[in-house]
Amino acid sequence: MQRCEIFTWYLCAGRDVFRPGRQTSTVGAPDNLFPMTETDTAVPSGATAPLILLIDDVPEDLRWLNELLRKEYRMALAHSGQQGLQRAQALRPQLILLDVGLPDMDGFALCRLLKTDPITAAIPVLFLSAHNQPDDRVNGLGLGAVDFISKPFWPEEVLARVRVHLALAAQLQHKDEEEPAGAPTGDPASRNPDGLLVQEAVRYIRAHLAELPPVPELARRIGLHEKRLLALFRDHLGQTVSGFVSEERMRHGARLLSETGMAVQQVALAVGFNNPGNFATAFRTRFGQSPMAYRMAAREGSVQ
Repeated sequence: MQRCEIFTWYLCAGRDVFRPGRQTSTVGAPDNLFPMTETDTAVPSGATAPLILLIDDVPEDLRWLNELLRKEYRMALAHSGQQGLQRAQALRPQLILLDVGLPDMDGFALCRLLKTDPITAAIPVLFLSAHNQPDDRVNGLGLGAVDFISKPFWPEEVLARVRVHLALAAQLQHKDEEEPAGAPTGDPASRNPDGLLVQEAVRYIRAHLAELPPVPELARRIGLHEKRLLALFRDHLGQTVSGFVSEERMRHGARLLSETGMAVQQVALAVGFNNPGNFATAFRTRFGQSPMAYRMAAREGSVQ
């Protein structure tokens, strides 16, 4: 009995991506198709075939893909987000095929980690999803996807896209090798998965202060569960997410007041306050003076 699955592929070129799902039909197939090391392939002996890393907690869901690609490429597997990150850092594959439904973090979060780490940032990431709703496609493209294949797909098209992205990656690597050596590879300590997640969450918050959603939606956009996001901020920053956001809004507001000529109402809107009065009250509580008094003190050089 043959196994047939229908997927949608999103190809992520470098940033944040989307939250898909999976649609699977039932079949029989041999177990243990994917070992935890590179699989045997039909690549001729001595050939240096590109390495593709498959990250999925249900290996059977990628069985068809392994059969499709293993004759041309070396294959490696990870069963979780953290394991996938570690194997990507250790193996430095030429391409990553990433499912979204992982047990410890979703594909959004893992893609952010991969693109934050200098070791893995240049590796093309292809996302796998069974969803094909317009909102999903728009969301995927808005988060950094450069292309997608809607179900039903043709194996020849998947092969063609893999080949194209591997060829583009090889060209970029060749250009990098022509540059002088000595580029930084990043501090190994900074590649801790939890630390990278916090960095990405902080970056997202600072970039969207004017229109931050509530914490549950913020966590979803970052690619984490709400409890996970709260725990990361508590453990790494010693703050709640709401407390960190409030402090960032005040700090950014103070910076705008001292360095720009924006009106207080404009500053309030820029840091996420629809009501200038609420901004003024929060600002006075934080800095002990009104926004206008702070601006005057800053111009006189009396603000530390």
